[in-house]
Amino acid sequence: MKILFIGDYSNLHTTLAGELRRMGHQADVMSDGCGHMNLSADFYIKREAGLLGGGKYLYQLFEILPKLKGYDVVQLINTNFLSLKPQKIKYFFDRIKEQNGSMFLSLAGNDYYYCKACYDGKILRFSDFKIGNEFTPGHQEKPNHLFGWLSYHNKILAEHIYSEINGAMAVLPEYELATKHILGDKVFFTNLPIDLSEIPEVKTKQDEKIKLYLGIRSWGEIFKGSRILKNIALEIEKDMPDKVEVEIVKDLPFKEYLSRMAQSDIVLDQLYAYSPAMTALYGMSLGKVVATGAQPEYYDYIGNPTERPILALSPFDKDIKERLINLVLNPDELKLRGQQGRKIVVENNDSKIVANKFLEHWNNKA
Repeated sequence: MKILFIGDYSNLHTTLAGELRRMGHQADVMSDGCGHMNLSADFYIKREAGLLGGGKYLYQLFEILPKLKGYDVVQLINTNFLSLKPQKIKYFFDRIKEQNGSMFLSLAGNDYYYCKACYDGKILRFSDFKIGNEFTPGHQEKPNHLFGWLSYHNKILAEHIYSEINGAMAVLPEYELATKHILGDKVFFTNLPIDLSEIPEVKTKQDEKIKLYLGIRSWGEIFKGSRILKNIALEIEKDMPDKVEVEIVKDLPFKEYLSRMAQSDIVLDQLYAYSPAMTALYGMSLGKVVATGAQPEYYDYIGNPTERPILALSPFDKDIKERLINLVLNPDELKLRGQQGRKIVVENNDSKIVANKFLEHWNNKA
């Protein structure tokens, strides 16, 4: 099979492309290298700031467009898969669809329908934007972020793409929950892929300070709860300087990000998520304890395992600091949870497993 991935978030499409190549398929990726992550791409295209940057970006797209043809499957990272206004994205979507086989969508990150579910507050109990009926601090600080996703032009684009695609892959349960009523049997839960062959398990240290690790992305800092988790971690370090060390990193290249994570013990990720996303899954694959979203819905989607090693976070929690301290003081529990977390990734997120789910959906819906 000949597959084209357009766009990438947090190594999702790049990981899948690598696994599919090992399976004997042709898989190409067009992306901007996922910004500061510096990922590889077969067709590299990045928009620079300003009018000149926009013009150059359009020129590159028209130059690349004739090469993006003859694929059996095109997999888009998002409805807004190009750094353009929705009207222009619709034009390129139609052109790409005309010159290829089946069109599929990765439900990853924000789009109109996911953000509408967050705003309505009927499907999801909380999100980056709302906690029950109240807006999150991030939304209150930058309300235009959510309302931009809910704009008329983004609505028209999402309606068009959702109606024209053959199928969609929900990489986290919350994306399927938010879109199932729109996509019906077009949507299929796949989970996120981790290439475990590149990530040996690193054991938790027992004879040094416990290191809490928090990776921050500038664009998502106020929406993921990073500030709250950072403050909690620093409070613990201040209270327990002989036992705890905190490392906070920002916008690192992917390889360096993982290398630094490997030296930690507890990985702090998201406060407003239902499920562990890429950072948490990489932490689990390294044998670390992760503190992130792990709502009952997540465990339902992966078969309700009896072992639930993630330190589950939500914006309703008032005892995050106390639970983290309890982990710091119990190294045996840290070790056990780390082993259990690695097992969850091996059983559910191995790139071979996830790539086969993508292949299954392509074959069923093409």
